[in-house]
Amino acid sequence: MALHGPEGHALVFAPGVDNAGTIARRLREGGVQCLVCADLEGFETVLADQSERLGAVVVTSLGVRRGAGAVIARFKQAEPAWSALPVVLLAPPGAAVVPPWGHTTLVTQPTTTRQLVDIVTRAIEARSHQHLLANRSQELQRAAFLDALTGLPNRSALYEKIHDLQRDRRGPAGTVAAVAALFVDLDGFKAINDTHGHLVGDEVLRQVAGHLVAAVRSTDYVGRWGGDEFMILLVGSDDLERVAETVRRLGQGVELSLQSTSSQVRIAFSVGLIDDIAPEATPDEVLSLADDRMYEHKRRRRKSDPG
Repeated sequence: MALHGPEGHALVFAPGVDNAGTIARRLREGGVQCLVCADLEGFETVLADQSERLGAVVVTSLGVRRGAGAVIARFKQAEPAWSALPVVLLAPPGAAVVPPWGHTTLVTQPTTTRQLVDIVTRAIEARSHQHLLANRSQELQRAAFLDALTGLPNRSALYEKIHDLQRDRRGPAGTVAAVAALFVDLDGFKAINDTHGHLVGDEVLRQVAGHLVAAVRSTDYVGRWGGDEFMILLVGSDDLERVAETVRRLGQGVELSLQSTSSQVRIAFSVGLIDDIAPEATPDEVLSLADDRMYEHKRRRRKSDPG
């Protein structure tokens, strides 16, 4: 799921006669948007329901004594580490306050409006920076598992997916359906590259990737193994007729209309099938066996069509 940056609101929790309102007014004077809670139940509700709007929490030591510490601790435990919500804790001079959570700025009152606004603004900026770093990290992680040419999951992603499926299959018997693996190789792809060049070859690979995705269900998993080889994981493949039909359709190949050459090219596939991945098999064993069966299919095709 995509991450979103905070809107930059400060959530103010300060029990007592208009304490929260007074703090919020001072912050608003400095241009800080605020949400205000004077009771613990409302404070916890806002944290749970509107966390994406929050850039920081401002809480008084009285609020901590009234239970805010436990509420914030629960929230931080449930929230991902990358988005740890900054807290500004306002305490009277000499108060022995030990924040029960990290990312806390302890401020001894009284403070001027400008000082308070500066402190809260820095906290909000810190949270925004957390989100920027998290989004960048997520983008890099996603790129590491995608094939740059086709946009399909790459070899690393296939390993991860097989590992995850194997882990699920090792769970309680009967809780996870069978998984079939298809290893797909493009017949004659080298000749296309040699005849038309690598740009045309790249277009063929992109179109084939789209064809393979369209040939299976959205719950199945299509990845590029490398070169002109692809792998399809048919998740929930107890229906052997469906698996056989998928293999049959792929075996018919595909006719591609190439924009780069304004011509058409016929692509045939060799398909290696494992009709049910064994729960104890490793990703390497799965891929090796599927690759072997694909080459068996390729040899059979060449024998039946020597021309």
